[in-house]
Amino acid sequence: NKRWQMTGRLWAHFFSLLGQAIFLFLFGCIDKNTGGWPLALAMLIVFSIFVNMAEGTSYGIVPYMIPEELAVVSAVVGAGGTLGAVIATWSFYKNIASTLTSLKLHAAYVAFWALTCFLMRWDHLGSMFGGPKVPVDEPSAVQSEKNIEDGASM
Repeated sequence: NKRWQMTGRLWAHFFSLLGQAIFLFLFGCIDKNTGGWPLALAMLIVFSIFVNMAEGTSYGIVPYMIPEELAVVSAVVGAGGTLGAVIATWSFYKNIASTLTSLKLHAAYVAFWALTCFLMRWDHLGSMFGGPKVPVDEPSAVQSEKNIEDGASM
């Protein structure tokens, strides 16, 4: 937490969503001729591990987004996951005849949401590519205050 902060959380979230998309796509590629049920089961187990990782990383990000409104943010994120499942079901599984095609399209949908991690940025937390924006003078001012206090206590 201290070393990687929000940057690490967002990278973990990205990789867990990307892994979820990859293994869902691979699961959608398996039929009787390409490995049968044992391979499908293995892909489904790994996929489910990535699903659980993505859920955990989502709630690892939530407490830091707007700490003053933690309950509201948690509720919106929880409801958003449920809404996403309903959208995916209606979009990919109700209207498409081939189940394997549906799984591949759902994997593309998950991969799209993984790519949105690159756009996530908070001024007070940072993004995947760097920490929060801190004025240049602030660290030196804090260090100067410490030096003054250390000198005064001697």
